[in-house]
Amino acid sequence: MLVLENIHFKYKEPLLQNIHLRLAPGKLMALTGASGSGKSTLLKLIYGSLAPEKGQIHWKKEALLGPEYNLLPGAPFLRYLAQDFDLMPFTSVAENISQHLTVFEPDALKKRTDELLELIDMEAFANTPVKKLSGGQQQRVALAKVLAKAPELILLDEPFSHIDPPLKLVLRTKLFEYLKQYNIACILASHHPEDYMGHAHKVVCMDGGKIIASGNPESLYQNPPSTKVAQLFGVLNIVDKATVLSLHPRLKINDGQEIVVWPHEWSFSSSSGIRVRVEKSLFIGNGYLIVFKSKEGQRLYMNSKTALLENEEKCMYVSLEHCEQRLRSLTV
Repeated sequence: MLVLENIHFKYKEPLLQNIHLRLAPGKLMALTGASGSGKSTLLKLIYGSLAPEKGQIHWKKEALLGPEYNLLPGAPFLRYLAQDFDLMPFTSVAENISQHLTVFEPDALKKRTDELLELIDMEAFANTPVKKLSGGQQQRVALAKVLAKAPELILLDEPFSHIDPPLKLVLRTKLFEYLKQYNIACILASHHPEDYMGHAHKVVCMDGGKIIASGNPESLYQNPPSTKVAQLFGVLNIVDKATVLSLHPRLKINDGQEIVVWPHEWSFSSSSGIRVRVEKSLFIGNGYLIVFKSKEGQRLYMNSKTALLENEEKCMYVSLEHCEQRLRSLTV
């Protein structure tokens, strides 16, 4: 079990405040938040390249300490993939992957290296110098390298950021199946929901160095506790009190409260709803994202299988039950 208790950290100004986390062996936790929210710093604290101002970090009762206690960060059971990859550019892909494996067991070394080359789909590049690879290929090699010694806990900082979308989907699936197979705990930092939504056991939402929400991905998406949390999961509509009451006058909603409506949750009404005008239809591959503008000037977004005519007028509707559910989930 990874345990973080009351972690505080500052550079010149306070960054991380009152961080408490727990992660069981073999589980996947995602850290999400805007740039500067503290995700990468938190990974560095766990790895030991930084030390907290206050608080303790343990893995299975072993303290994870900072640079004052260790000449080099890390531990035998812990690996960290930073955004700079940490590769040897003039050596081959295979040599990079096997860098920390023992040369006294050549058969085991080759077997392990081949296994990881297959995982990242780079068998054909085994003997290629890393400096000749693209950024996405280098990122895949770096991922295989941190897996080589079968760690108990792995920290991944934006591990798919340089990888092309078609390959990214395949690699994510293979990686998370691999971690599950070998019971490797993982903390993944990313601000791309597609990196973790279908795989993470727990999502931790960060803002300004604080945890603002945590839970399983589906629960946070369906019932976001605040609009700030909802904004981490993609395109959305934030509907204010006056607009909601124009739909449902009897709804009990307080001043300052807003309703989150995802683009796929709208429907059209022939007689009542929010009156809007079509601004544009954006093709997004599996359909269209329709951009509307209300009479009050607010932009609203809706998914559609077909494009709509520019300047066409519509009435957008969302059910009373939906609004009541979203209000119940609000904590702020």
